[in-house]
Amino acid sequence: MRRHIVLIGPPGSGKGTQARRLQACLGHHIIGAGDLLRREMEARTPMGQAIARYVEAGHLAPLVLLMRLVEQEIRTLLPERGIIFDGIPRSLSQAKALDEMLHRYGRRLDTAIHLRVPDHVVQQRLLARGRPDDTPDIIRERLRIYHTRRSELLDYYHRQGILVEVDGNGDTPPDGVFQRIRAALHLTCRKE
Repeated sequence: MRRHIVLIGPPGSGKGTQARRLQACLGHHIIGAGDLLRREMEARTPMGQAIARYVEAGHLAPLVLLMRLVEQEIRTLLPERGIIFDGIPRSLSQAKALDEMLHRYGRRLDTAIHLRVPDHVVQQRLLARGRPDDTPDIIRERLRIYHTRRSELLDYYHRQGILVEVDGNGDTPPDGVFQRIRAALHLTCRKE
């Protein structure tokens, strides 16, 4: 079954982990905003250098740059398989741009999964993973940006009737969170 899914949540909420579990279950492609941006920065392309300046300050990459990377990725994917978007969209403008882009390729979102995780859990997780851009100041700035934009993003998907809320709290192991996602979406994995 071809589904297009977005995972929404603060940085460190487990979006990447759950995207990989959904991929294993459904056989879908994953487009991860963080992966795309890191790959571009590591390649030290002019776009990657521009992105690095924003990321190092704790800001989101400009919409036009991120969407250019996402579209490059979508063009390479098999049309009969669904896509799981990890970390995109992060704002209402990104959500609208993503919808328009998917429409151009004959696709549309079916589900927006919101992983709810308390800020203190997010901070602990991000500091523990030890990436150079996971400093306390940058983490606070990312959370501030996330909370500023979260409501309008969730409202956008709620109005479309595709928003699913899932408790992603740190007290539950990743497998437990995935079981909540499966139950909420009534998913049967391919191998079952």
